[in-house]
Parts: sequence; C-alpha cells; structure tokens
Amino acid sequence: MTIDRTQLASPLIAAARAELAQRGTRTQVSGGSKPAAQSASRPASALRTEIAGMLRGVDVDDPVAMRSARRRVIRAVLLAELGQELREYSQWQPMLDSLVESLEANEIHRDSFSALIKSVTA
Repeated sequence: MTIDRTQLASPLIAAARAELAQRGTRTQVSGGSKPAAQSASRPASALRTEIAGMLRGVDVDDPVAMRSARRRVIRAVLLAELGQELREYSQWQPMLDSLVESLEANEIHRDSFSALIKSVTA
C-alpha cells in the first residue's frame, strides 16, 4: 500500500509543523521530553496495519462510506506523520477538511483510493 504525499495542503501542513516544533521546543526546555517533531515518528508497518483495519468492510459503491473512510485514512496519515499533538494545532480541523475536500474532488485520487480499499479487502 502506497501513501503518496500531496501538495494540496502543503502550506497548512508546513504551518502545523512549525507550530508543533515550537511547542515541542518549549516542552523540551521545560519538561525535558522530546520535541513534537521527534515524537511523531512511527513505523510505517504500524500505519499500514491501522489503515488496513480501517478499510476492511468499506463498501466502495457507497459514497458516504467512502467519504468517511477517506477522512479516517487522511487523519491517520497526518497524525502518524506529524504526531498526535497536531490535534492541538488551531487549524487542525480546517486543514483536515480542506485535504478531504481537495482529494475527493480529484478523480485520480478517488480511483486510487477505491483500488486501495479493494487491495486491502481482497
């Protein structure tokens, strides 16, 4: 299963990374823990397993189910890439909404997402 990076929300993701990095630096200075950017790393196999679990049983012919699955997968990838602290970022929900809407509007992505679901459920 391949998860490609997208340029659609790059400015929002860059802003989120910058804000999280600043928070992580403050936490490291005051609390001695890792910065947010370092704590975000997670094995790709764990993400693959999580996404496969999310996609099992999704009906590719049901647009509501596909929208819900797409949103869950995008959310999981963002949190895996940037860390759970991303949910504290002020623009988290608008960024997630923007990504979901942009990818839903892209026919190539919709076809790729359907193929991903079929490969997981096959």
